[in-house]
Amino acid sequence: MTSPEQTPSTQAVRLIFEYEGESVTLVAQQPVDTVVSGFDAHPDVSPGHFVEARDEDGHGLARVAARGAFQESAEVFPEDHSEPITRVDVAARGAFTVLLPAPPEATEVAVVRVDRAGSGAQPFGGATSPPPGAVSDVDLATFRLQR
Repeated sequence: MTSPEQTPSTQAVRLIFEYEGESVTLVAQQPVDTVVSGFDAHPDVSPGHFVEARDEDGHGLARVAARGAFQESAEVFPEDHSEPITRVDVAARGAFTVLLPAPPEATEVAVVRVDRAGSGAQPFGGATSPPPGAVSDVDLATFRLQR
């Protein structure tokens, strides 16, 4: 078993974002002295929102999930406790924080939405579409890292 002193440390940054719909603003970034674990534990990418550290050429270096971000529903608690809790649609608006590994070669961060490609018939004219279950990245915003 390794002790914290033996764990190789990667530089990390705490990022605070605000969003309304899919418009994203980076509110604050702060270097932190911590170990971020689990960011590379699952190479399979599933649909959702992520924050990614990138190098000068735009290549991804590390990606973490933006858990709880871009929620489009909310729980509503009734005044009468015998009635059920319901969920209603709301506009996606709020803020979220992530801890992201930021190796020395990282120069920017991107907020990314990963979508699952829809399944359907092949397009006409010999064009191809992604296979069912494939995922695609959509960059919502990119920001320079402050060093």
